[in-house]
Amino acid sequence: MQKNQGLPLVSLIVPFYNTEMYLEECIKSITNQDYKNIEIILVDDGSNDNSKNIADDFEKKDKRISVYHQSNSGVSTARNFGIKKSKGEYIGFIDADDYLDENYVSYFIGLIKKEKADIAITPSIRKFNETNKNNKEEIENDYLDIWSGMRATKEILYYNVVVSPFNKLFSRNLIEKNNLSFNVELAFGEDFNFVVDCFQRANKVVVGHSILYNYRIDNKNSAMNKFKERLVDDNIKAQECIKNSLINPNHELLEACRYANWHTCCDCLNTIIGCKVKNKYIEKYEMLKKICRRDAFSAINAPISLKNKIKGIFYFISPYMAAKIINSFMMRKFTVSKQ
Repeated sequence: MQKNQGLPLVSLIVPFYNTEMYLEECIKSITNQDYKNIEIILVDDGSNDNSKNIADDFEKKDKRISVYHQSNSGVSTARNFGIKKSKGEYIGFIDADDYLDENYVSYFIGLIKKEKADIAITPSIRKFNETNKNNKEEIENDYLDIWSGMRATKEILYYNVVVSPFNKLFSRNLIEKNNLSFNVELAFGEDFNFVVDCFQRANKVVVGHSILYNYRIDNKNSAMNKFKERLVDDNIKAQECIKNSLINPNHELLEACRYANWHTCCDCLNTIIGCKVKNKYIEKYEMLKKICRRDAFSAINAPISLKNKIKGIFYFISPYMAAKIINSFMMRKFTVSKQ
């Protein structure tokens, strides 16, 4: 008898596109979970490399795996398709170039069951590249926090929680009852948008502090390492969507939205400068630089770390130099565009 028999089914959705270098490691980390009552939904978003064959081979070996192939339609469409195909009581999302610690699912299910929560999260992830992959810090004194949906929404808008849907487990009932989905019109910022939609509607969010999700930062094909003009447009549009979809647009949440928009614009500015395309996209660069300086003081009174408050001061003094300094300390390396 499996030790997890009788526990709820968990659906893990993995969209992928041309990730042949990393997909096998990702899938193995899911199939090797110590919590066995899972289904693994792999959604191929029109790959033209060997990753689709890798996924098909895994499907043949493990009955918990289902692979679906679609024409290239974007990660939002792939995730939405995965939600529709899923049967689990709880749903999680994994990026195809990342991997999980073996107790990832059991940890999140434990949090949810203990507190009868709608969502379980850990605010932090482990960022890695091939050179530091085995350097894993341990959390000696893991503890739990219980947040209301309002508190969780503020925390993510202040970037105190990783804004992507990974390192979170969502109640299927929460998603279906509120008809929530990823915005297919956005190629960037859609994940932030989705998580805020979920948090706002949650009665209870349980927060653990173990670090069990391993996030790759050295994938040169990652959208986060390259600059596209749509990166700016969609991220700003996503912030507008978040603000316009607030259920309770009180002063606290509007201030949090102002900070989130500022932080997002700073990230976009960092990418333009890191990829060395500011002269090619001069209008975008000037617009972002203006916002980063104008709204920098939204960080001063924000409930964030002292380090991030100091960043606000740097961006007020010189957005360009602030971006250069911050980029120099980042583990992630940008793909420099040829102009």
